[in-house]
Amino acid sequence: MEKVNYFIKSGKNLLLEILFPSSCVGCSIRGQILCTNCEQNLRQAERPTESNILALYDYRDPIVKKAIWELKYHKTPYLGARLGALLYDAMQEDIMGIQIFSQGLPIYVVPVPISKDKKNTRGYNQSEIIARSFCNSAENNIFELKNNIVSKKLNTIPQARLTNRSKRLQNIKGTFEVKNGEEIKGKTVIIIDDVTTTGGTMLEMMKILKKSGAKKVVGFAVAH
Repeated sequence: MEKVNYFIKSGKNLLLEILFPSSCVGCSIRGQILCTNCEQNLRQAERPTESNILALYDYRDPIVKKAIWELKYHKTPYLGARLGALLYDAMQEDIMGIQIFSQGLPIYVVPVPISKDKKNTRGYNQSEIIARSFCNSAENNIFELKNNIVSKKLNTIPQARLTNRSKRLQNIKGTFEVKNGEEIKGKTVIIIDDVTTTGGTMLEMMKILKKSGAKKVVGFAVAH
């Protein structure tokens, strides 16, 4: 039923896009949600992240920040789809290494979950939109999107409201739970998120996935 609802909403978004074409989130050129010129000039992530977490763009870049904001708060899932494709293209070398480690077995891609209240308000999980596009960008079936492996069992203060790293880590502790734990045993997992700051969210998910038997867990984020 969730898949049906997703495709219905996607169809509505496509119709709106045809009737009212997007303008680039960076330069406002019509007909492109993020134009090639703006994409090429986005600031790459340079600040260090936590071990096994990689990010594509620098969140301090005004266009990157605006793109994430539009995706999360202004109902633009097609922008998330574009970001997912860009994330896949940028992580090719790392993906090849992960493939070698997985020894030909499918790599599980797990989006960071959001609360039911947020999903109902927003209409979608932005990390899932990014993850779905990331998976679909692969030329062969090396990925399996798994949006039912980890769920958010507690409503927490949004991480963006906390500037102190220790408070962020404490805020997210115990927030997630693994469902269908048997399915994760021995698997290689990529966690996908829109933004990582301290890495607290991904580190918490890595911890519970490894505790459930995942063989290797890494995190990819659009921005840091």
